[in-house]
Amino acid sequence: MIATCPKNSEHKRFVTVAHVTEDWLVDERGDFVEVAPGSESQVVHEPHPDNIWTYAVCGAQARVER
Repeated sequence: MIATCPKNSEHKRFVTVAHVTEDWLVDERGDFVEVAPGSESQVVHEPHPDNIWTYAVCGAQARVER
């Protein structure tokens, strides 16, 4: 998979979605308090080419090829 910025082919850093899990410390209602001490994030789904990818600086939507 390759992402390219339509404004500048030198741009190499993009913002897109990845799904991760983490352990939370919650209150008695299940409301978030903070990330649990010692919690380690685990990747559930890595970025996918069908996601929206935008260049981190100029905000242009990237072209993503598989």
